[in-house]
Amino acid sequence: MRSIFILILGLTTLLVSCEKPITYKESSVLSQYATINQKEDIFSFTDTCITPYVYTKVISLRDLPVIEKKQKFVEMLLPSILVAKHDLFAKIKRVEHIQLWQETNPILLEKDSLFLSDLFKTYKCNELPELKRRLKPHPASIVLGQAALESGWGSSRFFKEGNNVFGIWSYHAGENRIKALVGRDSTSIYVRSYESIENSVEDYFKTIARVNAYKEFRIERYNCEEPLKLVSFLNRYSEVGEIYTNKLKQLIESNDLTKYDTYVIKEEFLLEKEILLSEAI
Repeated sequence: MRSIFILILGLTTLLVSCEKPITYKESSVLSQYATINQKEDIFSFTDTCITPYVYTKVISLRDLPVIEKKQKFVEMLLPSILVAKHDLFAKIKRVEHIQLWQETNPILLEKDSLFLSDLFKTYKCNELPELKRRLKPHPASIVLGQAALESGWGSSRFFKEGNNVFGIWSYHAGENRIKALVGRDSTSIYVRSYESIENSVEDYFKTIARVNAYKEFRIERYNCEEPLKLVSFLNRYSEVGEIYTNKLKQLIESNDLTKYDTYVIKEEFLLEKEILLSEAI
């Protein structure tokens, strides 16, 4: 309902009187930033709990043997996927905290109000249920599968030069971008350039969250965690539709990517920070 959004905007300068400070514990990831100059710089996984290495410079995996190329690609990408997913789940948790507050308090805290206003703007919606649906990420296996298809398992020029894993296009001259060697008809094509793989993954999740073509996918993934079932709802990700989703499903199955859906970030890299939402009055 638009009334929720209007209420938020109308109360951003108000504070709630209280006898003690109101705080919130926010979870984040202590990412370990690194660069890759040779394949040996890619950190391997020893178990399902992994260190969140975020790579700001990568190499092309084109010349590696197929099995090694695929493994190195997953090792490069999965940590950034888990970091991005953790951030999205942290936002959902904060939204749910605000919803609980609203049940007993008619006025939102100023910091909560600003937090929601920013998310509504970023994710192009104005209702809390829809916001949570757009924020919720999908299984890592789907992200890995699409990344593998779009970058040729880390072989594309856009991946090597701009950390662009998904070939996402750029439509604004003012942003960092790379010109494609081949345009469409008489129009030049550009793709976005990112500071890290994590930024590329974050932008991918935002694209899925905001573009109307993925509305059915968002609705389905909110209550479903089955990767191979969800893939069918990504038919509008590519111009070839069902051919694309069949290829994606086959890639996920043949490379056993669903096993990575159980991987998590090591606990020692998960941080909790207490945020002061309101001073005592």
